Amino acid sequence: MLGTFTKNTLITFITRVLILIFLIGVSIIIARTLGPEGKGIYSLVILFSLILVMFANFGITEASIFYIGKRKFSREGIFGHNIIFTFFISIFTILIGLAIVFFFSHKLFPGVERGHLFLGLSLIPLVIFFNFISHVLLGLQKIKEYNIIRFLQAFFLLILVGILLLGFHLGIRAAIFAQIFAYLFTGTILFFFAKKEVRGITLKFNIQYFKNAFSYGLKSHLGSIFSFLQYRFNIFLVNIFINPIAAGFYSVAVELAEGTWLIFQSTAIPLFPKLASEKNSKALKEFTPLVCRNVLFITLLVAILLFVLSHWIITFFYSTNFLESILPLRILLIGAVSISGWRILTNDLYARGKPMVNTWIAGISATLNIILSILLIQKWGISGAAFATAISYTIAFLLILMIYNKISGNKIRDIIFLQRSDFQFYKNFLSKIINFKRK
Repeated sequence: MLGTFTKNTLITFITRVLILIFLIGVSIIIARTLGPEGKGIYSLVILFSLILVMFANFGITEASIFYIGKRKFSREGIFGHNIIFTFFISIFTILIGLAIVFFFSHKLFPGVERGHLFLGLSLIPLVIFFNFISHVLLGLQKIKEYNIIRFLQAFFLLILVGILLLGFHLGIRAAIFAQIFAYLFTGTILFFFAKKEVRGITLKFNIQYFKNAFSYGLKSHLGSIFSFLQYRFNIFLVNIFINPIAAGFYSVAVELAEGTWLIFQSTAIPLFPKLASEKNSKALKEFTPLVCRNVLFITLLVAILLFVLSHWIITFFYSTNFLESILPLRILLIGAVSISGWRILTNDLYARGKPMVNTWIAGISATLNIILSILLIQKWGISGAAFATAISYTIAFLLILMIYNKISGNKIRDIIFLQRSDFQFYKNFLSKIINFKRK
């Protein structure tokens, strides 16, 4: 179990590092060409579309992984249903988006043109399709293929943003178009990838799968919504209480802080499908603490390094125009370690068929985040938003840690503190690298 998981984690980690480099490159190009205000407006438009997609997910992505892993329904049928779901959910979501832009954009998006928001809605069907179909690959544990698709999406985005903004010096809409075409190109490739791995497609509607998928999915759906809102909703609040320029500063801090996420994402992506298909309860009990404590340790080291280098990173890559991003970045790094442990334990509970546990925890944490943000932004600006997020992440981790401790029977020290065997693993790993270099 550990060998395959380690291989998939390593593949995912390498891919995520490359993706992070591409996305930071995109962020730097947009920030330097459009400035803080343009960067803020672009981030708000993209985030608006992604939030709509998240609300309309209905937990289909998690249900796809869960039921492919349990082999209760045919993979061809699940693949076909996800295409059907994409069509109808996209129409519903775009209509909701249009209503929001027509009637509430002046209140929710002060300083942002309606035209930008309308253009951003074009992303919705492309992102929904990308999410629904890529999670079929995850359910099949085709980690390499999944990572290739994610890599291509970020690569196309970087190339398109570079051409449109650096080459032709176009504006905010060009950056949004880059997102649209990146998803369009990658989605086409993804379809053929998935069809090949699934070995066919069944578009016949199965009422039983429909009921089961939405029953399981909706239990995890609220948790996913709360988690997503917690990650990014503060950017909206910063724009409402301050302005798009402040949102631009805060978006840079968030994007850099999320660089630490590649550690837990690299493990969480292969972890859920692996645990969902695991039949050995003893292996399930021992494996998650092993992953969690090591992810916490590595994330802590990365967060400390980024904290120390934050001033240099922002001034060198983004210019001195973004100096106000430094303090919120450092504050967000406090919560980065907490969220890494939270997301690992969340995937374990998903695999155990207990998605509602995370829904309650994410709901409590997101509510706390929003309340604190409203209070602290007005007092401390974007640093207040960062404090609100860091506190809510930490509370969420402590809650899920206690609940997981009771459900799994594992001791808390085994979940969060490195064991002697872990140090031996790192020692052996480094020895292999040193010996490989000598050869």
